[in-house]
Amino acid sequence: MKNKSVYFYLKIILILVFLTISTHIQTSRAQVVNQLLAVVGSQIITTRDLLQAVHLEYGQQQFSQLSQEAQNKAKQKQLNKLVDDLLLAHLAKKKGIEVTEKEIDLTIKRVMEQNKMNDEELKKALEHQGMSLESYRIKLTRDLLRTKLINQEIKPHIILSDAEILSYARENSLLPENDAQIVLAQILLPEAKTEAEKDKMKQTVAKIRKRLAKGESFASLAREFSTGPAANSGGKLGNFKKGQLLPKIEAIAFGKLPVNQMSNIIHTRFGNHLIMVLKRNDPQAGQTRESLAPEVETRIKNALFTAKVKHELEQMLVKSHQEIAVKYKN
Repeated sequence: MKNKSVYFYLKIILILVFLTISTHIQTSRAQVVNQLLAVVGSQIITTRDLLQAVHLEYGQQQFSQLSQEAQNKAKQKQLNKLVDDLLLAHLAKKKGIEVTEKEIDLTIKRVMEQNKMNDEELKKALEHQGMSLESYRIKLTRDLLRTKLINQEIKPHIILSDAEILSYARENSLLPENDAQIVLAQILLPEAKTEAEKDKMKQTVAKIRKRLAKGESFASLAREFSTGPAANSGGKLGNFKKGQLLPKIEAIAFGKLPVNQMSNIIHTRFGNHLIMVLKRNDPQAGQTRESLAPEVETRIKNALFTAKVKHELEQMLVKSHQEIAVKYKN
C-alpha cells in the first residue's frame, strides 16, 4: 500500500515536471515566433507584424513558394514599409491628422462589397493570411493616415509646369511627329573591291578628316574628292524628309549625327559615302502643351505627379528619421 502511494506521488510529480517543461517550451517557441524586430519611437514591430504584412502583400501560399533569397528581400521591403508607416503615423498625429473608427468601418465595408464578402468571410480570409480583424484595422488606420498625409501635406503643393510636361513628352517620344527635314551633303568615294583599294580609300578618308580638322570646308573637299554628281556643287544634295534616302544613310542622317560633322564611311551599293548634315529642323521645336493629345497630356501629368509625390514623401520620411529614433533588432 505504501509503495502504491509513493508511486502515485511520483507520477504526480512527473506530470507536473512535464507540464512545466512543456509550458517553458511553448513560451520559448512563442518568443521565437514573435520576436522584436524594430522600435520606432515608442512603438514596436514584431515578426508577427512582419509576417502578416508579407502574407497580405504576396499571399501566404505564394510567399512560401518563393526562394529563400526572394523571401528575405520581400521581408526587408515590408519591414521598411512598416517602419515608414509608423513614422508617417507619428508625423500625421503631429499635424493633427486623424483617422476615425467610422472611416475604418466604411473602408472595410467597401472592401467587403468589392469582394462580395460578409463579415464571416472577411474574418476567414484574414485568418488565412495570419491576420486578425483587429490587426487589419490597425493596418487600415496606417494606410489611411498615409493617404490623408499625402492629400493634405504634399499634393496641394505640387505644380506641373508646361516646360516639365513638354520635356517629359520629348524624352519619351510623346510629341506628335511632324516632318523632320535635313539639308544633306556628301562625298562619294568609289567602291573598293581589293585590299589595296580599301587601304587607299581609308587613307583618303583620313586625309579628308585631317583637312576638315584644320578648317577646310566640306564643300571644297567634296569638289576635290567626291565622285558623285553633286561634287561640283560642293557635295550638296538638297533637302530630304524621312523615307527619301537609302536606309543606311537615313539612319545616320536622321540619327545622332551632329550638324556640320562628317560621318564615318557608309557602305551602299553605290559606293562609300561620307555625309554631313548642313541643317536640321527640329520638328518638336516650338511645340506647346496644346500640341499634345488630351489623353497623352493626362498620362504625362499622372506620371510626373506620381513621381513628385513619391519624391516628397521620401523627403518627408528622411526628415522623420532624423526626428524619431528607429532601432532595428538583430
